[in-house]
Amino acid sequence: MHPAPSRRTADPRSVVERYLEEVLNGGDQKVERELVANASFSERLQGFRRAFPDVEVETTLILAEGDVVAVHSVGRGTHRGPFYGIPPTGRRWSATCTALYRVRDGRIADAWVNWDRLAILEQLEAIRVAETGSA
Repeated sequence: MHPAPSRRTADPRSVVERYLEEVLNGGDQKVERELVANASFSERLQGFRRAFPDVEVETTLILAEGDVVAVHSVGRGTHRGPFYGIPPTGRRWSATCTALYRVRDGRIADAWVNWDRLAILEQLEAIRVAETGSA
């Protein structure tokens, strides 16, 4: 269990690592309220977790520079709720994600999160990519 970060002393990398483990992987809404200052990002996160309540993210790379933390990860989940208007399919998926987080005063103030949505949608069988004639 991690102690609550001091808003004056919490380094951005530690804040993001805690967010990934306790909020994204663990679904802890209390910790989310503590660590996420951006309401729009929080709403998107809640929608993603409703669609994939068992989401697990494994960090493959994390870099921090000043108040910005870059993360590359591989995520997995089961489609249990609506996702981009697609009703739950019960299908599992695995996809990469690259994200940038800006941390201010010990909280995530901005987040730019890019999942490989095409891979997710293909695995949910929501779309099918046409084969090309190239070798």
